[in-house]
Amino acid sequence: MRIFTTLLFFSLTSVLLFACSTLPTSFTNENLMKVHQGMSSNEILKMFGEPKSVDVAVCGMPPNQWTCTTWEYGEFPYDRASFTFSGKHNSLQLNNFSVDRD
Repeated sequence: MRIFTTLLFFSLTSVLLFACSTLPTSFTNENLMKVHQGMSSNEILKMFGEPKSVDVAVCGMPPNQWTCTTWEYGEFPYDRASFTFSGKHNSLQLNNFSVDRD
C-alpha cells in the first residue's frame, strides 16, 4: 500500500508540474504562423488570451527612445513566449516576439 501511495503522489506531482509549465493551448502552429510585426495588442489578446505577466520599460538609445511593453506567457525555464509592443496604452503594435518550446 505504501508503494502505491508513493507512486500516486509522484504521478500527481508530475501532472501538476507539467500543467503549470506549458504554454496555453492557443499556441498552435497555425496561430503562431499568423503572428507578424505591426499586429495590434488586441489581435494578440484574441489569439492567445491574457498574458501571465506584463512589463513596461524604456527601449532604444537616446535620442531615439520609446516606451515598450512586453507580455509574457508560460513560465521560465519551460515553454514560454514574449511579445514586445511599441506605442501608447490604447494603440500597442507588435514590434518583436519570441516563442520557445522544449
